[in-house]
Amino acid sequence: MKKFVAVLKQFLRFQKPDNLKVVMYCILTAATFWFFSALNKQYDATINFPVDWEYDQEKYIATNDLPDKIQMNVSGIGWNLLRASSRIKITPLALRLSDPVAKKQLPGSYFANQVAEELDNLQLNYIIEDSLYFDIDYKTSQSFPVYIDSTHINLEDDYRITSPVSFDQDLVEITGPKGVLQTLPKDTFWVHVIETNIDEDFNSEIPFQMEYPDLMSARPQTVRVSFQVRKFESKQIQVPVTLLNTGSKVFLTDTIATVRFQVRKDHEDSVKLSSFAIEADLKTINPLDSTVHLNLTSSPSIVVDPYIEFPQVKVRYNE
Repeated sequence: MKKFVAVLKQFLRFQKPDNLKVVMYCILTAATFWFFSALNKQYDATINFPVDWEYDQEKYIATNDLPDKIQMNVSGIGWNLLRASSRIKITPLALRLSDPVAKKQLPGSYFANQVAEELDNLQLNYIIEDSLYFDIDYKTSQSFPVYIDSTHINLEDDYRITSPVSFDQDLVEITGPKGVLQTLPKDTFWVHVIETNIDEDFNSEIPFQMEYPDLMSARPQTVRVSFQVRKFESKQIQVPVTLLNTGSKVFLTDTIATVRFQVRKDHEDSVKLSSFAIEADLKTINPLDSTVHLNLTSSPSIVVDPYIEFPQVKVRYNE
């Protein structure tokens, strides 16, 4: 073939333009005759025959992709093989399953005769696959409790949730393969708020996320989650220390302690010194370092995370 092409190129090099048109026409005509002649000869070939699975999809569900073709060896003239290979005017073979859960495969002998009837002008030699394998399960529904993952809600710096995290669905009904649903734990459906840096009241529909979204569906598909957020500021206040079990020989080196806390920005003016109380029980003096621990016994309800900056205070003794 390479030698023929080389000779042809050498020949065409010395041809006039008008002669070239004639030569090319002859070559095209010869190729066309050869092509049509070849398509009228008898051949063996491997083709893929499309299949269409028929079963009650309200009752059953496929858990994996079903085979979409049957590979087979056939004989026929080139035209028919070309049409079969390109799937032109080929009606998919209907494979009807009355109870697809009971068995997981169809042997080649099951559909060989049916395939042979569908092969127009082609002779079936043999089915290449021994069997077609499939995985179909019962379709069922089950209800699961809904949980909101409130501990991982991402807020803007210095913002806090100031209300209960509420949601409008206690249960979600999941439809899918029976075998899959039976393996799911009861606490499967945690709802995660994926928004980040939240700095305003939240009220949004969140879709239920499923481990196998191609196999399962949720009813309802979403849950509405809402909560309030407010900005908090860090503050401090100086609070006098109240002594317990006092004696004439012991006193504190510092009777004022610093309390640090956070409070909503719109509530900071409502924080009163009188709402704080710090106590020091002199009976609990640590003899190793002569210190006493300060206890924050009272703080206003509008502050969060209050703590004493230096909770250990030195004591001194009067001789």
